[in-house]
Amino acid sequence: MKIAAVVPAYNEAHRISNVLKALLAVPEICEVIAVNDGSQDETSTVIRQFEDVRLVDLKANCGKGGAMMAGACSTEADALVFFDADLIGLTSAHVRQLILPIATGRAGMSLGVFRGGRLLTDWSQKLVSSVSGQRAIYRDIFLSVPNLMKTRYGVETAITRYVHHMQVKVEYVPLIGVTHPMKEEKLGLLRGVASRSRMYYEIVKIMMEPIEISAANRPLTTKPINDYYKNGHSHHHRPMKAFARAIATQWDRLGKRRDDD
Repeated sequence: MKIAAVVPAYNEAHRISNVLKALLAVPEICEVIAVNDGSQDETSTVIRQFEDVRLVDLKANCGKGGAMMAGACSTEADALVFFDADLIGLTSAHVRQLILPIATGRAGMSLGVFRGGRLLTDWSQKLVSSVSGQRAIYRDIFLSVPNLMKTRYGVETAITRYVHHMQVKVEYVPLIGVTHPMKEEKLGLLRGVASRSRMYYEIVKIMMEPIEISAANRPLTTKPINDYYKNGHSHHHRPMKAFARAIATQWDRLGKRRDDD
C-alpha cells in the first residue's frame, strides 16, 4: 500500500519545517506533499528547501478543505495521512502510530488525538477529538466526501460525519506530547478570537447540514467492503452533536446581543 502525507499550510513559514522533517523520516510514506494555501509569508520558500517534498503552490487561499483536496488530487497513493503545519512535538514515531491502523487494514480512518502536550489542546481534543487535523484515511473515501472544496475550517467535521454515516471503522490514536499553538498566540488576541469564531461557525454550519450521499460520491475502493466498513458508529460521534448545539446556542446569544446593541 502506498501512503502519501499531505500538509496544508497557510502562513506557516516559521513552523512547517519540523513537521516536514518528521514526515520525511518515515520510510512507510511514499511521498510528502505540502500545499501552500495562498500564504502571504515565505511558506512556499521554506517548503522548496526540502528537495524530497512536493510543493503544491496555490496562488489564492482556498481554505483548509480546498488545500487538502488539492493535495489528495496530486497523488495516486492508496491512502493519505494529513498533518497540520504548526504541530509542536511531532516525531516519526507519532506518524507511524497514526498510519498503522490504515496500513494493516484495521480501520478505514484513524484520528490522532493530542495527549500530554499541553493542557488547553488536550482538553479541546478530549471534548471533540473528531475534528482533529491529524488523520489517516483511504484516498478513495476522502475523495468521496461531498463538497470538501467548500468546507474551509469545517473540513474535518465533514470528513468525520461522512465516514460515520457510511459506517467506516474509525480508530483513535493518542499522540503523546504533541500540541500546537493557539490561534490567539499566532495571530494576536483580537484576530485570534475572530479566527476561532469563524472556525466554530464553519464547523457548526457543516454539522447542521444534511449529508448528501449519491452514487457519485460513494467510495470506489476495490477492497472487500468488510475490511473497513464495519462498526463505524462510536461514542466519539455523540460529543460532536453536543458541541454543535453548544456553539449554536452561543452564536444565537451573540446575535441577540448585537440586536440589542
